[in-house]
Amino acid sequence: MNKLFAFYVAASALVIAAMAATTCTEFSPCAREGYCNSNAMFCMWGLCDESKSYNSTSCWQPESCASQSVTFDSSSDAIPINSYDGNPNSAAFVSIFEPNNAAIENGNLVLKMTYDSSQKKGFGTTVENTHTIQYGKVTARIKTASIATGVVSAFIIRSDVVGDEIDFEWVGKDPNQVQTNFFYHDELVYTNSKKHDVGGDSSADYHDYTIVWDADSIVWMLDNKAIRTLNRKDTYDSGSKEYKFPSARSRVGLSIWDGGNSGAKGTEEWAGYPTPWTANTVYKMYVDSISIECSGGDSSASSDGSDETSSSSTSSSSVDNTDNSSTPNVDGESSANENDDSTTGGSDNTSVGGDDNTNSGDGNTGGGDSSTSGGDNNNTSGGENNTGGGNDSTPDSSNTDGNDNTPSSTDNNNGSQPTADTDTEPTNSPSSTAGQKCQIITITKVSQL
Repeated sequence: MNKLFAFYVAASALVIAAMAATTCTEFSPCAREGYCNSNAMFCMWGLCDESKSYNSTSCWQPESCASQSVTFDSSSDAIPINSYDGNPNSAAFVSIFEPNNAAIENGNLVLKMTYDSSQKKGFGTTVENTHTIQYGKVTARIKTASIATGVVSAFIIRSDVVGDEIDFEWVGKDPNQVQTNFFYHDELVYTNSKKHDVGGDSSADYHDYTIVWDADSIVWMLDNKAIRTLNRKDTYDSGSKEYKFPSARSRVGLSIWDGGNSGAKGTEEWAGYPTPWTANTVYKMYVDSISIECSGGDSSASSDGSDETSSSSTSSSSVDNTDNSSTPNVDGESSANENDDSTTGGSDNTSVGGDDNTNSGDGNTGGGDSSTSGGDNNNTSGGENNTGGGNDSTPDSSNTDGNDNTPSSTDNNNGSQPTADTDTEPTNSPSSTAGQKCQIITITKVSQL
């Protein structure tokens, strides 16, 4: 018995050591948030953690940009992530959380938020384009879900790899306004967000929202009119000696989430609170179409999503009202000078930026509690996953105490958390939502036979 027991211990130690040597196995090669599996939820570029995966080729490679016009007339225009096989030509968008709260209905992509009684808040969704983009023009025709306080709708271009982001956001307490924002490496900057009048209730009618992004500038447009311009040259930070301008390979995404019941005071004040719920309440964001026009940069982007190009910019619209004054950001450095036809002098800035663990605020973007930039960004799938924003604290013009926390747009929480997979049989294609828990264990001594 002693020899058998010693043999068992030695064999077990070898298995554990193998697990420690390579975080994931060849049958579940892709790592995400401490779990391993072989499906798109784990292997898709931007979600997969290459450093903890089986090897350097386990994560799916980023798909190059593809100019496209998506009208959501076909079921393949948006599918659940667990139905995605990695071929970007098989689907235009994937819904990255389970259960899936995105559907195509009557020629629209409908993003839904339902009530999660166990969490006592809304469970939303995020969809992302299967191709990546690094510079181009993206237009989404949207009717927001801002019919009640706390409901947040978002249209974003984001790199989950490095934390760059460009976005539009709508909050339930201000249905007649849209907020524009940008992030560089998930950094918290109070003055990066601005408010703009939509010209009516954004949840009552469709409007065209456009982001024109090139190596030198970003232009935000509403119904074909430029409402804000950010020039790269104005984002230079003398302290770090770098341009804090979003330039990384990214994905186009849309999301809906519950900001009013986030549990973070600043986020709730920003979105409006509480979000009204009954057991049967469903909030819906409608997307009639999305067009993507690629330009430059993408083919030479590095695998980590950073910008290795210095290509000249594409032409973009200009804005008449120019704000050439510098506004101080959090660290006292002057922030980017921008052109904004709806605000001058940065006086209409709302709180946005990541929490970066410096302020309370649990901004979330996709399903329920998702965050896209800044602090508390620990999880990217399910649960209380935050990938980028969230927890952003940014005072608006009337708030000088820094208490107005505002999440950035992308990462959805309240999506399903990958769970441990006890089945050791290999799978031939990505299908299972379950994941194998990755553990690193140090062996100090192994019993000898």
